[in-house]
Amino acid sequence: MVSKSASFCAAITVAAAAAASAGKGAIGDRKLSVEDLYVDQAPDHLRPYILEHYVDTRAVNVSSQIYRFAVTGLSSDNAFTLISTNAPRSDALGVLPHIHQRHYESFFNYKGRLQLWAQKDDGEHESRILTPGDYGSVVRNTTHTFQILDPDTELTGVIVPGGFEELFYTLGDNFTTETHTPYVPAPDLGLAGPNSDAIPALESFDVYAQFEFEPRRDLVNDAAPAGSIWHSGFNTLGEPGEPYFVANGYGPKALSSQFGYQVIQPLVTHEQAQDLDFTISTITINKKRSSVTTPEYILTGASAFQILEGLLSIEIGQYGTAVLSGGDVAFIPPRVSFKYWSNIVFTKVLYVGKGNDSLDKQLITAGESWEFATFPIY
Repeated sequence: MVSKSASFCAAITVAAAAAASAGKGAIGDRKLSVEDLYVDQAPDHLRPYILEHYVDTRAVNVSSQIYRFAVTGLSSDNAFTLISTNAPRSDALGVLPHIHQRHYESFFNYKGRLQLWAQKDDGEHESRILTPGDYGSVVRNTTHTFQILDPDTELTGVIVPGGFEELFYTLGDNFTTETHTPYVPAPDLGLAGPNSDAIPALESFDVYAQFEFEPRRDLVNDAAPAGSIWHSGFNTLGEPGEPYFVANGYGPKALSSQFGYQVIQPLVTHEQAQDLDFTISTITINKKRSSVTTPEYILTGASAFQILEGLLSIEIGQYGTAVLSGGDVAFIPPRVSFKYWSNIVFTKVLYVGKGNDSLDKQLITAGESWEFATFPIY
C-alpha cells in the first residue's frame, strides 16, 4: 500500500478543521476537547495545535544553546518556522557570521540580553544589544551573528519561509530533560555550530559563511554606529530589503478600539516582507468587557501567537477554550476560525501571520495611529 503524502494529509486535516469550524446545528456547535489541541512537538502536517513553554518539541542542543521548534515547515506547510533559543551567557559568538539568500530571519528577545550584528552588502555595519521586547530584522543577503550576554536568555526566531529547522536537526543532538529546564546548567562551551571547515557544506540549507566579517565592539549606549537611536527615541521600520532594529515600545503603534482596546506594534509589515508575504507584531490586549462580542477570524494564511505577558484565552475551530501563559505558542492553519481575548487587565503577545489578510494588518487598518505602548484610561 502506498502511504499518503504529507501534503495530502495536510489538506485532509485542514479541510476537516475548516468543516468543523463552519459546521451548523447541534453537531456543528459541539465543542471538541481542548486537551486535543495540546501536543508534545510540532506536528508533521497542518493542524491547529498548542505547545506549552519549554516542551522539548524535538529540541536539539548546539553547543550550550537549546533550540525548540514551536512551528516548523511541516507543521505550517512552509509558511514560517518559529524557534525558541535558550542559552547561558557566553564569551563567544552564537554562530559564525553568515548570510541567507532565500530566508528572512527575525530576532525577537523574549528575556535576558543578546547582542546582534547585521550588515547588508557594503552598507552600514550595525549592532544593538537587545533587551526583552527588542527586535532585529535580518533580511536576505545580510551578514549577521549574535552573542548571548545574560545568564538566562531566550530568543524567539521567526524564519520565512519555513523549513529552516532542518539545519539545526543536522547540526545538533536531540535534547530531552525530565525537568524541562530551559538549558543545561553547565560551563560555556564556546562557539555554537560547525567549525570553519564544515560550514561550507551547509550551503544546501541556505547558510553561507562570511569569514571576513569582524563584529564591531565599539557600541555606545548599547548601539553602533555612534548616534544610533536606541531606547532613546522613535525607531522606524526599515526600508524594504534593508536590515533594521526596533526597541521595545519605540516603534510605530496603532490603537484598535472596535472590540475592546488593543495596541498593535508592527515589527514587519508586508512592505518589509515583500514577496515573502508575512507580518510580525506585538499585540497588547485589555481585559474583555462583558458588553463586547469577541470577533471570529478566518484567515487565508497561517497564524501563530506566542504569549509574552499575561494570559490569553483562545478558541480555535470547534475546540474548547484554551488559556495560554508566558511562552506558550498557539498555531492556527489557514481557513480555520479562531477568536481570542484576555480575562485579565493586560496581556501581550507576539503575533506572526502569513497572507495579505493577517490579523495584525486588519487591526492596524481598522485602528488609528497611537503614541503609547498601552491603552487609554477610558
